[in-house]
Amino acid sequence: MNLSGSAALDVLLGLFFLYFLLSIVCSAINESLAAVLNMRARYLERGVRTLLGREAHVRSFYNQWRLRALMKPPGKIFKGPRKPSYIPARTFALTLLDTFAPPDDETDSRDLIGRATKALEPTSDSKMNEIVRGALRDALAESRDDVDRFRASIERTFDETMDRASGWYKRRVQLILFALALGLTCVMNADTLAIGQRLWKDDALRAAVVAQANNVVRSGSAECAQTSAGETKADAAAKCVDAVNEFGLPLGWSHTTSPHSFWSALGKILGLLVTAFALALGAPFWFDLISKVSRVRGSGPPTAGAEPRPAKN
Repeated sequence: MNLSGSAALDVLLGLFFLYFLLSIVCSAINESLAAVLNMRARYLERGVRTLLGREAHVRSFYNQWRLRALMKPPGKIFKGPRKPSYIPARTFALTLLDTFAPPDDETDSRDLIGRATKALEPTSDSKMNEIVRGALRDALAESRDDVDRFRASIERTFDETMDRASGWYKRRVQLILFALALGLTCVMNADTLAIGQRLWKDDALRAAVVAQANNVVRSGSAECAQTSAGETKADAAAKCVDAVNEFGLPLGWSHTTSPHSFWSALGKILGLLVTAFALALGAPFWFDLISKVSRVRGSGPPTAGAEPRPAKN
């Protein structure tokens, strides 16, 4: 069987290419929303709040000069300074000590171990919670009077907390991405079942889509996803939507593409859901799959009349 002439494989490649382009659109919108809403900073702050506990401690932490230096300048929508979306572990450790174990007249500011020891004394007026107190105790126990080990222990505590915060952020982004994928799919009427049938029946359309998919594999990226100077993610998303519409696929709502019976409506819902779930997998997933299918499609039996290679002894 010559896989390079398989219509079924070409239909799959065409569908995967459609998913790839629309995934770029969803990702661009998702990234723009995350940037506008400063979502990374919000989840970072949530992780910091988990560590520090009281809101007053969180405010004091973010008011330290090291954190203020990381804050973003005011944007077009949010006029005030925006909290950082990334805090280096070393900066966190030093800022934590400045917040709960600040230097005084009796303790050198460079004596991090001495400052922490004094803050943990029963007579100290530091109101740190049990998480911070436990982190400092563990750091002192592991330090063996080595300031680098002491600081590294606090940094590990921060990294572990940020790993959890990163998981929270990724799950929320995935939910938003699926909502965007479902919305885009419904607006465009990107019905996998209808598009698959059209690709199966229309040889010229199928060949055109497959040719575009192969071009993307050869170039390593979609042309519509590339932005020039002055262009934004929204511009790239718009170009990818235009690229999809240029294929002439059965997209958009009309009397012809709308369901007219219970079973056709059920099939329409199923086709839209398949597309939405596919887009939620992301553009990198579909690019890898397109590359693999393209290689399989390009493979085939040896050319007729070719002599077999001699066997190695």
